[in-house]
Amino acid sequence: MKTEDLTYIDWNLFSILKEPKLNPHIILDDFLKRESDKITLVYSDAHLGDLAKTSDEFKDIRKNDLNYLSAKTKDLVMVKYFGRDYVDVEKRNALEFYETNVYDNSTEPLAQWQTVVKQMTDSFGPIRDNVIKTHFKLDPKSICNFSVSQLDELIKMIGIGNSIKEFVEFGLSLRGDTSKNPLTYIDYYTTAYMNLDLIGFYPDSLNENGGFSNLLNDSKHSAYGSICKAFITNDNKCYHKSKFLFEYFKSNSKLIKTCKIKNRTAEFEKELNSLTE
Repeated sequence: MKTEDLTYIDWNLFSILKEPKLNPHIILDDFLKRESDKITLVYSDAHLGDLAKTSDEFKDIRKNDLNYLSAKTKDLVMVKYFGRDYVDVEKRNALEFYETNVYDNSTEPLAQWQTVVKQMTDSFGPIRDNVIKTHFKLDPKSICNFSVSQLDELIKMIGIGNSIKEFVEFGLSLRGDTSKNPLTYIDYYTTAYMNLDLIGFYPDSLNENGGFSNLLNDSKHSAYGSICKAFITNDNKCYHKSKFLFEYFKSNSKLIKTCKIKNRTAEFEKELNSLTE
């Protein structure tokens, strides 16, 4: 099955759909049930990474969540195995897949990145904010509205590179020798996602427990979603980083959010209905 035929929903939204209460989530739940023969849902190793954060004290809840994930996706999974230059789409029960402990097989090469992200955030955060205030006359939180050229300029001013492309290349260089495991689109995308976070583009908190793990899983959700028919999320920060990167990497996937849409439910329903046309 081609990834372009799949609809990707991150775990945050999947968990909400267990008992939807807000109107957008109810609309989405009804749509997925009504169009179940036309919409093919899929999970990924990033979903398993999210569920891995569940304490063993609540392992029964995690088991139920994994079974729920399998039922919603009919055991269809997409995963970029470490050492492969493509994404696999296969049938694997989520609980069994989780218990094989291979869901995190591509994280270890990124171990250095966690330290670097924290160090660079501490070092460049104040400089970045000052540049935004002084040269762009914006509140640092407004960086979300920046274009590629504006971010290129910001990166130059901060002194961490000459462009987004160069900054991504720097992040990729931290993985060391990749001659045996060539870098792929997913690698470039996830690194770009984390670099956007680093320079303050709708940043996630890395100070919380599991902060880097959350960021890594969100980067994977966005990357996988970018090669599907659609990526639907309830995470506003993930949505905006994804929106930027979908344009940057020229993704054909439809990016849809269920959060912060207020009175836009009619437009939201139109977006959903377009997935079955």
